[in-house]
Amino acid sequence: MMTPWLHFSGGDYLIFKTWIPESKSTIAGACIALVAFCILERWIAALRRQMEIQWGSRALALILQKQRNPNDTQHVGNKTKDPSDKIDVVEEAFPALSTTPVRSRPRLVPPFIPMHDIPRGIFQAVQSLFSYALMLAVMTFNASYIISVVLGLAIGEVLFGRIGRLNRGRV
Repeated sequence: MMTPWLHFSGGDYLIFKTWIPESKSTIAGACIALVAFCILERWIAALRRQMEIQWGSRALALILQKQRNPNDTQHVGNKTKDPSDKIDVVEEAFPALSTTPVRSRPRLVPPFIPMHDIPRGIFQAVQSLFSYALMLAVMTFNASYIISVVLGLAIGEVLFGRIGRLNRGRV
């Protein structure tokens, strides 16, 4: 039976049905496992931050490369233009402008790059899984689990918190 207030006693389910720490030693082992799990979660967060920096610089390089490309200009008479551009109206209203180049507008959103966006989604799914598992551990109202989660997140942040934050990931 789950105790609905903060307590240090055992007998609560911890994430899995078969993981029910009851003695002081099994509770201590569960706390050590939670601390390690929290440190791993902070490491994954740091790895994701570092990858975000790399993906951002690669996407920026791709955008700049396309902007430097002389084929980047669109001609109003060109039929391979972006359908979101309302150039057809300009072409119909001003047929003399059919050979005037139109610069593409600047990107507001980085392009979809499967090599960047699929791993980003996987990182998000793994981080969500870790967060929900830690939430379930905290929801047992076992104070030793809560202290272990907070302590583990603090240790993980001390170890990995600086990665990907200072000077765009560089020291």
